[in-house]
Amino acid sequence: MTRPIFFDPTGRRGLWARRLLAGALLLILLAAIAFATTLVAVPSEGDLALPLPQPHAARLSGISSLRRDIAKWLPHWGKHRVQARPLNVGFYMPGDESSIASLRRHVGQLDWVVPALITVPGPGKPIHVATDAAFDRMIAAMPRPPRVLPMVQNIGSESWDGAGAARLLRDPAAALALARQLSGYVARRHEAGLVMDLESLPDSAMPGYLRFLRILRATLPHGAKIALTVPAGEQGWPLARFAAVADRVILMDYDQHWQGGQPGPIAAQDWFARQAEVALRAIGADHIIVALGSYAYDWHGGTADALSLDEAWLAAHDSAARPLYDAASGNAGFAYDEAGQRHQVWMLDAAASWNELLVLKRLGVQSVALWRLGSEDPGIWADLTAWRTGGRPRLGTVASTLNTDVEGSGEILRITATPTQGHRAVAFGPLGTIEQESYGALPTPYQVERTGGQNRKMLALTFDDGPDAEWTPKILKVLERTRTPATFFVIGENALEHPGLLQRIVADGDEIGNHTYDHPNLATWSEEPTRLQLNATQRLVQAYTGRSMRLFRAPYFGDAEPTTADELGPALAAQKLGYTVVGLHVDPNDWQQPGTDAIVRQVIDQVHAASTERSGNIILLHDGGGDRSQTVAALPRIIAGLRAEGYRFVPVSQLAGLPQQAAMPPVKAGDLLAVRVDVAAFVALATLSALLGWIFYVAIALGLARAALMTLLAWFQARRGRPAPPDYRPSVSVIIPAYNEARVIEASVRRVLASDYPGLQLIVADDGSKDATSAIVARAFADDPRVTLLTLRNGGKAAALNRALRDATGEVVIALDADTQFEPQTIRRLARWFADPALGAVAGDARVGNRVNLVTRWQAVEYITAQNLERRALAGFDAMTVVPGAVGAWRRAALDAVGGYPEDTLAEDQDLTIAIQRAGWRVTYDPEAVAWTEAPESFRALARQRYRWAFGTLQCLWKHGRILRERWPTGLALVGLPQAWLFQILFAAISPLIDLALVTSILGTIVRVNQHGWAQTSNDVWTMALYWLAFTGVDILCGWAAYALDNRDMRYPPHLLVAQRFVYRQIMYWVVVRAIASAIGGWVVGWGKLERTGRVAVHEGAAPA
Repeated sequence: MTRPIFFDPTGRRGLWARRLLAGALLLILLAAIAFATTLVAVPSEGDLALPLPQPHAARLSGISSLRRDIAKWLPHWGKHRVQARPLNVGFYMPGDESSIASLRRHVGQLDWVVPALITVPGPGKPIHVATDAAFDRMIAAMPRPPRVLPMVQNIGSESWDGAGAARLLRDPAAALALARQLSGYVARRHEAGLVMDLESLPDSAMPGYLRFLRILRATLPHGAKIALTVPAGEQGWPLARFAAVADRVILMDYDQHWQGGQPGPIAAQDWFARQAEVALRAIGADHIIVALGSYAYDWHGGTADALSLDEAWLAAHDSAARPLYDAASGNAGFAYDEAGQRHQVWMLDAAASWNELLVLKRLGVQSVALWRLGSEDPGIWADLTAWRTGGRPRLGTVASTLNTDVEGSGEILRITATPTQGHRAVAFGPLGTIEQESYGALPTPYQVERTGGQNRKMLALTFDDGPDAEWTPKILKVLERTRTPATFFVIGENALEHPGLLQRIVADGDEIGNHTYDHPNLATWSEEPTRLQLNATQRLVQAYTGRSMRLFRAPYFGDAEPTTADELGPALAAQKLGYTVVGLHVDPNDWQQPGTDAIVRQVIDQVHAASTERSGNIILLHDGGGDRSQTVAALPRIIAGLRAEGYRFVPVSQLAGLPQQAAMPPVKAGDLLAVRVDVAAFVALATLSALLGWIFYVAIALGLARAALMTLLAWFQARRGRPAPPDYRPSVSVIIPAYNEARVIEASVRRVLASDYPGLQLIVADDGSKDATSAIVARAFADDPRVTLLTLRNGGKAAALNRALRDATGEVVIALDADTQFEPQTIRRLARWFADPALGAVAGDARVGNRVNLVTRWQAVEYITAQNLERRALAGFDAMTVVPGAVGAWRRAALDAVGGYPEDTLAEDQDLTIAIQRAGWRVTYDPEAVAWTEAPESFRALARQRYRWAFGTLQCLWKHGRILRERWPTGLALVGLPQAWLFQILFAAISPLIDLALVTSILGTIVRVNQHGWAQTSNDVWTMALYWLAFTGVDILCGWAAYALDNRDMRYPPHLLVAQRFVYRQIMYWVVVRAIASAIGGWVVGWGKLERTGRVAVHEGAAPA
């Protein structure tokens, strides 16, 4: 018995192949572990000692005397019946980070959100509407958002414009115009209504205000609510009349002592209760909403500053003062001296809010509002929950929501303290009110010191997002020519393939800083992934330059004013690793490509605008991340312009007051071994990355070229036409090898016998079937002398064919699979070509006859667009590599010349096609000789079939490798076999890598778009889209050409062709990889058996794909 190609009966090759694979994987694993260890264990250089200015402690005095009288202010239980739904309302300040943070935490507890979005400037002027994208996104993302009622205010440039609002309300035309503007806004935005907050109005404006509210009611969309705020303690406000025209009236029950008056409680408990009772009688329980204040005032030097509770606690902490509870007013306060000024601070904290809520419960008021989100004591939310549920609030823990306390001047940062929680004790009286409050410890936020702003004439140029092969060298050239130092904050993945650029930066005396490995938004990351990002980039720079980085700038950290924990978390993680955090204040947004002139103007203007409060010493530009031609053009002008004004450019380290050696210290001797490991790892990664990129583009280019060339050649061959062969009718023997073909054998035989070709001999070679194949043939065709049945022992398809050849008498032999059905004219069309005595074989056109699902329809498209199109093209070169077993005819003499069907490969049809051409015979192709075959109907069956085909093809190419060395037959040597090796084997084997590179590129682009925005990454997206569209477009055009060449008028399904790129082609790649592995291992690959369904239909006319 002939040994199959690649088969190793000893099994040694497979054993060694497995050992080598295991060894390679183990080596890769060990290298990865060693590499990962070096990334995790990066030695810290320790904190850099920055020369930060030290604050001087202020001289403090004790708190002012507070009254201790207990007032009996709690009202008796009211008898109001409330019909309206209870509401929790929150006032939101757009653009205020503390306000959006509070809303994000507590939006689920609110029924209404009132954003301060609309300003009324005065008569005859359009309203001003603020925008807040973060607020809009948050509300839109909620499955059940609160109702949004924007607030309309009469705030001027500095204060409330009561006089201007009064003039507007007196003018009926202006009032109508305003009402229409507001109604139009509500309609466009689909808002739930409006909250009118017109303040500092004179009493004379009240009639006009009421008239305006009636007009607004008439113009608003149906269902829109009107609410208005009214101040507490103002006698001139006709509350009952307002309640008659508005859906809700919001009593702002605070500011007993306000910013323009004398220091004192902001809302003493007796005052609060009295104002609420008076308003309730006028407004009614169904209409009233009582707003609670939760903020502080700091009176000093004749003025008062409004503070959040966090800011008040921080002031008390920094001044060593302790807030004391005033039992008489229910408010807390403290006092201190600073710089010769007395500060008196009063605040409404959660203890005051709880007592106020008890007042409202006794009065029967169920709807409350919070002024304002972001300034409140977080304990007020516990107050609200307990008030609604009937419990008592837990106020012992005091958590700060103030994210940062920033001191000093400059854009180089150091975190000097992390947040701490505060503690307080409260004592409840018998009626449930809080009678005593004592602060044990005050909460503190992050504390950040800034430096680098001491000399306004010292500037540092910094470049982010590089290095880039195109733009970084041009920027370095400008810096070298002008002798200007700079600091480059590099991204690790960009630096991976550019060690020379890093070395050039260091050689020029410039500094390198860490900008993470792949530019993630660290605000969403925990500390450990952040450390890995920094360590990976650190190790890469160490490996390429021999120096460490000590400067760090976080992606998206666009300034030197950190205000949130999201911004400070990455900075703290970097500081723990020994980095100095570098911010910036001069940012021309050059990545948006605003134009060279705009970049120059923005930089110079922002440098000029520097002040003690906001320094302007660090300039941000970009040398990577997109087209940086405008930055390159602007750079010489920026340098020349600022130097002409006396500015001096220095490295960032000099701004920080550090020696440059400290900013980029040499790698320590003890860390050299780890760095050498990293050098090898990063070089390997860079090589792999470059190789994948090269393979990707070469594969695309060659794939496009092959598809286009094959299509053009096939089109040329078809249009050139061939002389019609004579009506030559040699004797024909048809052989059908069969194994367990009981379902289809009878139909297949009958189709052959129904051919319009006379004198056929038909031999059925049953290769040891275990079903009734032989019995069916014997029963159905026992009386037909044209049919011969051979019942054989199982020996394989090729052996069965060779046995049948001994009984075949025809000059031409046609072998077809049992699942294949010929059209009546197919045999005649195949046989006529043998009038040419040099012809050894002719291939027909195989079609899929069971197009019953997506899998078979995909194969139907493939048979037309790939296999048959390829045969047309290769036939013109005498380079055909396969006459398919489904439909092909062979000259008996050619078969005898090569010893019949080969038994050492699975692709006996392909092996035989190549063998007879090596023996000097020609092979051609007749697209009119059609046979309909049964294709696998499941992905699993398809994979088994194509694995067998791929392995057989590999056997044939290996077996006939001498053709490439001998360069004969010419067509096979120069075209047929090289293209089979390249596209059917090599490219199929590396296609998983190409797909991996493509998927990685797509995911990376998605991440970059998400992180950098569309403007900065649109070029990447368009480039990727262009490649995909080009490849897909060529595929579609080639497919159209294949269908256009088909003479059956079949509809072209481009959607199926495009869909093949997903799942179907990946199966084709996998079977090739598996076949290569089997060949290397020397394992036995059997013929296998496709389960027949017998659903082949012959489409002799038009047919859908």
